[in-house]
Amino acid sequence: MTLDELLAENKQLRAENAELKQRLADLDAVGQDLKAQLEAALRAGKRQATPFSRGNPKAEPKKPGRKKGHQAAHRRRPDHVDRVAEALLPATCPDCAGSVLEDAVQVQYQEDIPRPVPTIVTQFNVHLGHCAQCQRRTQGRHPEQTSDALGAAAIQIGPNALGLAAEMKHGLGVSYGKVARLLEASWGLRADRSTVARADERLAKHLTPTYQQLLLRLRASEVVHADETGWKVAGQKAWLWVFTNDDLSVYTIDPTRAHEVVERILGEDFAGVLGCDCFLAYDALPTYTQSKCAGHLLQRCAEITESKSGRAVRFSQQVARLLRAAITVKQRHLDGKISPHGYAVACGRLEAALDRWLAGHYTDPDNTRFAKLLRKQRPHLLTFLYVDAMAPTNNAAEREIRPAVLIRKTNGCNRSPTGLRPIRF
Repeated sequence: MTLDELLAENKQLRAENAELKQRLADLDAVGQDLKAQLEAALRAGKRQATPFSRGNPKAEPKKPGRKKGHQAAHRRRPDHVDRVAEALLPATCPDCAGSVLEDAVQVQYQEDIPRPVPTIVTQFNVHLGHCAQCQRRTQGRHPEQTSDALGAAAIQIGPNALGLAAEMKHGLGVSYGKVARLLEASWGLRADRSTVARADERLAKHLTPTYQQLLLRLRASEVVHADETGWKVAGQKAWLWVFTNDDLSVYTIDPTRAHEVVERILGEDFAGVLGCDCFLAYDALPTYTQSKCAGHLLQRCAEITESKSGRAVRFSQQVARLLRAAITVKQRHLDGKISPHGYAVACGRLEAALDRWLAGHYTDPDNTRFAKLLRKQRPHLLTFLYVDAMAPTNNAAEREIRPAVLIRKTNGCNRSPTGLRPIRF
């Protein structure tokens, strides 16, 4: 090779080397940025921050309180007064020590709870007898009794107190120990945590027929939303499921996260529409009419859009716009702002647009996986358009499962399978 050719080749190699170094620097910057995002996401997942403290504050946050134009809210005037107390004026002014003259008397009301709240003690005279023919022992039972125990166990707690304890434990997420503390501090009613726990076991046994009736009503529903979350039973891994609609909610705990749980609760011949996410267990229900949560899909679109640039964001943006348009069209239909014919035309256009976008070929790995998921769930993506009672998202199930998540975080799950009644485990 001549000297000029060697110099030209050297110049070309230097240019390629500089280009490769620049690409390496760009990739290193992208890697550092992704690493920072991953660390931030991991920290955010571990930090149990309240919703208003997550992320950076908004430039113009929403002002607290009611919006302008709302009617003023205040406490209702009590319909009776139990005692009257006089808030008398001081004899002299606290500033200058001069005489104080009374100008008027204003009325203020205060509602309070006596402490401790007096309890009612009822003595049941339990009549005992036996059968004249078979000599079987017979014992009387009053409707207000909570137990048939006599002798050393004859000191019982009434149904109102036990009902309040159950509401505190299961409705408010208060632990058995704190329930016992509150009963004693507020009412002077001494009870051990084990007493409240055993009362819950008896209550669950009595409510088993009610639970079965709720299952029958749920199976006959037009729409059911389902969701699940992790749980523990005696330290072993399990799952808490919720099945809900506008009328009722049913919970169950199962050691598996499989489709058999759904079939056990709703039945194999469920004729309604099941609202759910894209979890694999629901794919094993081919006979079910399903509606996939648009909220989860929109969140997936947002995650892809944030991590991509250029043409790689087009697919997720188009899917997000289509889903939002479908939600808007559904709401206009429910509000009566669009005719039946116009609604049918709009639904057809949305279906065609979705098929058009799913028919494309995408080289980006994240877009490829997302498109594969959408193609797999294609029959269930826009089901909510054709069932008026079906919401576009699965927020109903997520709201109903949130109290159980709070209980899991504050005082744990189930220490033994006994606590799952009337839920079969």
